[in-house]
Amino acid sequence: MKKLLIKNLQKKYNTVILKNNLDISKGDIEDIPYLIPLLKELFTIEKDFTFDKSKHEEGLKLLISNNNSRIVVARFENEVIAMVTIQTIISTATGSKTGLIEDFIVKDDFRDLGVGTHLFNYLKEYAKKHHMKRLQLVCDEDNDVAKEFYTNKSFKKSNLAAWYNHLKE
Repeated sequence: MKKLLIKNLQKKYNTVILKNNLDISKGDIEDIPYLIPLLKELFTIEKDFTFDKSKHEEGLKLLISNNNSRIVVARFENEVIAMVTIQTIISTATGSKTGLIEDFIVKDDFRDLGVGTHLFNYLKEYAKKHHMKRLQLVCDEDNDVAKEFYTNKSFKKSNLAAWYNHLKE
């Protein structure tokens, strides 16, 4: 009981320290070397993807240069500890702009301290500012932690399944 109390107090202390020193901002080209390890960590969780540094670097550059997308980076004491991307798409179902969320990852050492919640709140404000009416994402079916996080953020599970087709060059 005493160990659990100490653990909970330490977590609350860490959360307060983190919150007061957390910087969330738009990612840029200089962040790419720090984002690649996060993507590597993410792609060990997601079974549909294989880590490929050069492809991911190119993808990040495309996101940064595209006016309809944004990379959001969380820093703690100048260390990149989390990232998420959002892209604007048009939904005929809602008749409006929709934010497609991808690459949501928090470094393992910083999970369960509220970093993901701060990133998500930033995304919501960004989406509202850019007149998006809905946020959507796909999530690995085996990633129970992510599914619980999204459920806690009021995401609803869709009956739609994600499909893809790699086009031959």
